[in-house]
Amino acid sequence: MRQDDQRADAIQADAANQRADANRADAVTDERNFDDAVEAVVKRLKANRANTLALCACLAVCETRMPYREAEALIGQRPELNLSTQNAHALLRIMIDCGGVETEEVPEPACEPGDEKQDQPVDYTVRTTEAGRAALARFEPTKRFGRMLQDEPAGYAQAYAIVLALCEDGATKAAIEQALEGNPALSNPKQVFPSYFISKLETVGGLTWDGSWKATEAGRQMLALVG
Repeated sequence: MRQDDQRADAIQADAANQRADANRADAVTDERNFDDAVEAVVKRLKANRANTLALCACLAVCETRMPYREAEALIGQRPELNLSTQNAHALLRIMIDCGGVETEEVPEPACEPGDEKQDQPVDYTVRTTEAGRAALARFEPTKRFGRMLQDEPAGYAQAYAIVLALCEDGATKAAIEQALEGNPALSNPKQVFPSYFISKLETVGGLTWDGSWKATEAGRQMLALVG
């Protein structure tokens, strides 16, 4: 009897170990699948630098589920689209196709005889996926700025600080050029023009154009890093 009990205990232990191994394997598979999903979104965000910020804006707008048309309208109002080669409709479609944004159909409401149908019923809603959120986190502006600084000459940090500080209340290109006149960063280690620093800051979301060059909220955080 004792041997039978021991044999039963061993069988139960083996079964428990097998279940644990299977659960661990499933967890690893799920993690790999999620990582692949994130990389698919990141790949699209990187595909065309002119669209990167606008696509990030799509992910940010859609973090709250909303009707497709409402999301498209909000995306169309974002200043990031000034840099993009695409309109809001195309950008949102890109994020849906790569898995950064999910859609959910909304059944058309029942219409009683004699009732007027809505001109533009809500046909489906959109929301940023978990993979889209994870990808967006990688493109947080100050993180991108930090990575950019690592690849640039050390003297450029001071030039970026000058531009960001000047643009806190808005500045023209001429004012920026004057502020950087004679700065060593323009000639060492190679010749660059003030527009280089403007363009770089705009690309990572530190500056935006609104009749003048203005530091964004992210740009103010960048200034704190180099100021």
